[in-house]
Amino acid sequence: MLRMTLALIASAALALPVRAQWLGADYATYGAPLSSFMQSSVVNNSLMIQAADPSAQKRPDRAGSGAASTLRADAPADVQRNAADLARNFPPQHRATMTKTFADSMGIWYQLEAKLGVPRNDVGGALAAFVVGNYMVLTSKEVSDEEFGVVVDQLRRQPSLRTTLGAQSPAALRNLYEQSAMSGTFMALAYKSQQVKPQPPEQQANLRNAARENLRTIGLDPDRLRIGARGISMAD
Repeated sequence: MLRMTLALIASAALALPVRAQWLGADYATYGAPLSSFMQSSVVNNSLMIQAADPSAQKRPDRAGSGAASTLRADAPADVQRNAADLARNFPPQHRATMTKTFADSMGIWYQLEAKLGVPRNDVGGALAAFVVGNYMVLTSKEVSDEEFGVVVDQLRRQPSLRTTLGAQSPAALRNLYEQSAMSGTFMALAYKSQQVKPQPPEQQANLRNAARENLRTIGLDPDRLRIGARGISMAD
């Protein structure tokens, strides 16, 4: 399964360097794909913080609050509009290209959902994709399918996944699901494209800066964030 998933990402990434050639000095300023959306969205930062808190993970469950829960975004798909919303964070001359790139990334995410065993429209899976994709770009480290699965489970077990996000309108939840999945998959593709055809050091640094700001926006300290066999954790 791991080899199949990595092969899928790698093959999709072959086309990305062509579209990403312009990611130069502008990228860190304009290219944090989900930053402005996260700041104004329904995402509760405590969801990510609690998931990464070992003491929270060790506390006994109360009324089943620690049970994994799949929150689905089952409103009608709105891929083109959400892709265009993400592309607005980029310079005007690149927005059409990035709209297509984000829409294509959603298609790749649908394939990854199936290969990873994540239910279709699972909000926890999309948020995990956002965290993992940005983490791989920031650290230049691969995250395995098994580790990704642990991150999904961590996020599903947080009470705020259902109490806060689940209280949003179906359309808002769909926006969160699609934009998280698009952005996370885009960053995973960017990571793999660097393995296939490395970009100049300045462009790589700008991409890492964008990943750093994305993670900071959702309440995670990028310098302390670790993803491994136990999922998300924060280094001392």
